[in-house]
Amino acid sequence: MKKYRWRYGVVSGLALVCMISGLKTDVLAAGKKTGRTGADIIAKAEGSMKAVESIKITVDLIGSEGTGTAKGKETVENGTASEDSEGAQDTEILGNGEEDELTGETEENKEKEEGGEEALDEEEAQEEEGEEAREENADEIDAYFDDSVFVGDSIMLGFRNYAMKRQDTFLSRMNFLAAGSFSANNALWDVGEESVHPVYQGEQRQIWDSISMMGSKKVFIMLGMNDLNITGLEGSCEIYQELIGKIKESNPDVEIHIMSMTYILKGEDVGKLENNTIREFNGMLKEMAEGNGWGFVDVAEALADENGDLAAEYCSDGFAHQNPEAYDVWVSVLRKYAGEHLE
Repeated sequence: MKKYRWRYGVVSGLALVCMISGLKTDVLAAGKKTGRTGADIIAKAEGSMKAVESIKITVDLIGSEGTGTAKGKETVENGTASEDSEGAQDTEILGNGEEDELTGETEENKEKEEGGEEALDEEEAQEEEGEEAREENADEIDAYFDDSVFVGDSIMLGFRNYAMKRQDTFLSRMNFLAAGSFSANNALWDVGEESVHPVYQGEQRQIWDSISMMGSKKVFIMLGMNDLNITGLEGSCEIYQELIGKIKESNPDVEIHIMSMTYILKGEDVGKLENNTIREFNGMLKEMAEGNGWGFVDVAEALADENGDLAAEYCSDGFAHQNPEAYDVWVSVLRKYAGEHLE
């Protein structure tokens, strides 16, 4: 049997060469032939490789040096396994990197969302605190008008009627000394049958006496509508100051707050009672207030239109008297004024 061993070796070698040549030819043909798919090429190659493997096994069995061939096979298999292992390791590393990156993005987005939620919560908390502060401040502002009295003519009388209908507000705590046709001039008259002094506790009195009886701490006074055509600008300011002097003489601790005279509708001038004169009069009253340390409340400008006249939407009689919408503006102006003084 040993005698013919070399023949088997030669035959097996030739068969192996033929099979390998056929494998190369099949693969090249499959690549060029467009009708074949990648799957056909792989299948053909797998079949050829199986045949090669069978021949290799035959040679191993025939040859006396089979151990070396087995070691070569083991080396190839180990090499393939090693490559597969390294590829798997690379894939794992890449996968972990992507996962870490995604995890980082997720954590970052989560932190942003949490940060945004915290910012919203903080903003809502600040808004709630601001609202509470405003409510507390609103109560303090409204309380500013406690122990106050508002003195004036028919324009102020309209504000009194407006306030009386709002008993659930701070307006109900205000006192009023107002009367139609009242003026700084006739406020200095003695009380008599022809006097127009405001009534307090059922009787007409000098306003400084009524203020003392009320125990008022603040006096808001608006006059001039019935003065300008009688004593003019200078004379009206002088009589105004004299009247306030009488009030302070009887009530030395009261605060004085002068309110601007409001305008009339455009084209409704009556002698000196016209808006340019009223504007000048208000300027003089403001200077007088500042010079004596008194307050000045500018209601006139808040009720004026773009031309500086009383806005038509605030007028109730086509002349100078005002409607509830106008007195809503009064309230806003007064509350703002109070807030500024509380600061």
